[in-house]
Amino acid sequence: MKELNKNEMKKIEGGADLTASMLSAIYKTINVIFTIGESFGSYIRRKMENKMCNI
Repeated sequence: MKELNKNEMKKIEGGADLTASMLSAIYKTINVIFTIGESFGSYIRRKMENKMCNI
């Protein structure tokens, strides 16, 4: 592997762009957080209204 000098290192570009896979991962993470919040809110509402199922 060839070592680069300072001038060659300054010319290197890339690595900071948003890719489709990064956007997809961010979307999925936000979607999971939203789903957890929705489920937790539904649990709180059912618990306060005494509409819990007995198992």
